[in-house]
Amino acid sequence: MIEEILKKIAGFSEKRPLLVVITILIMTIVMGSIASNIRMETAFEKMLPQDDEAIKTLYEVRDNFGGTDIVTTAIKIVPSESSEKVTDIRDPRVLELIDFLERDISSVEYVTSVSSPTDVFKEKNNGIIPNDIDTVNHIYNQIPEESQGKIFNNDYTMATLYITSDSGSDSIKNTQLITEIENRVKEAPIPPGTKVILTGTPSLRVLVSRLMNESQYITTVVGLLGVFLVLLFYFRNFLSSMMPLAPVILAVIWTGGSMTLLDIPLDFATTAIASLLLGLGIDYGIHLMHRYHEERKKGESIEEALETAVINTGTAVLATTATTTVGFGALILAPLPTMQNLGKSCSLGIIYCMLAVIILLPSLIVLNDKYIEPFNKKLISKIKFLKRE
Repeated sequence: MIEEILKKIAGFSEKRPLLVVITILIMTIVMGSIASNIRMETAFEKMLPQDDEAIKTLYEVRDNFGGTDIVTTAIKIVPSESSEKVTDIRDPRVLELIDFLERDISSVEYVTSVSSPTDVFKEKNNGIIPNDIDTVNHIYNQIPEESQGKIFNNDYTMATLYITSDSGSDSIKNTQLITEIENRVKEAPIPPGTKVILTGTPSLRVLVSRLMNESQYITTVVGLLGVFLVLLFYFRNFLSSMMPLAPVILAVIWTGGSMTLLDIPLDFATTAIASLLLGLGIDYGIHLMHRYHEERKKGESIEEALETAVINTGTAVLATTATTTVGFGALILAPLPTMQNLGKSCSLGIIYCMLAVIILLPSLIVLNDKYIEPFNKKLISKIKFLKRE
């Protein structure tokens, strides 16, 4: 039965290659537009079992108390050539900067509270920032020793501002929050010799999101280029090298679209899906192309060689796809959501690779051997003839 289906696919691809290519191209455009909305997940708690008591309690605390994520804003002393540079973090100018940031950042969306060392100094100095370092030191020495380390570090080179937010694990909210805080910092009166750096959970989530995007882009491009060079070395022909690669590229796009539709996010594991599919799915196309070329060398016609290649190679590809899908599918049973997501996306991707190779690749082969190659040969012959003239 499987061989009969594969025979019909080969026959249809040979008779209607352009229709197959156009249909798959339209499908790919649709899936590509859907894939552009894929959700990115950078929150650590989302990568853990959601029914765990600790995770459920975290969400409960967040709902009832307005946020558990803290953006730690570090104000550090840095090298500077300015004659007015800050050399001691207790400098009143630094406290004025921290007070400015505290008041300004309090109005940022998703910020629930802001606390800083200036609260203590203002409380003990009639509600204003001391205007000289001696007064700062006097107040600081009155603070209990166990609390002093929470205001300045031991060598007086750093102070911190704590911003509590309710942005949660939402990557869009986190990005908006950090972007707005960064904008407020840029507008702040930062004295020479100091620098303001954002860190903490929301900042790290935004950083992880950016690095995941960069990593996915770099690994996909490098993977594509590397695979193409290997194919070019093997086939010694540009079009023949592109043909087995095209189905895998389409499979990656289809997988991205399916992940969006099934709400499978891009996380630490699934961000490598494109590279994984490139490495695993390219074999299918190489086997089919190789078998087709073998049959052609035996003197078989395009139709006969294509049918033989699709039936013989397709049967093996189906078996390989089944075993690989089962292997990745086992990850769905893992307790960690990240592993489940990897299992789902890889299983889908491998199936798409198989379908794209069996359905699309035969049509590309027919278009190339029946139309593109003869046209190229005629064009080259004509150019050579014109040169002789």
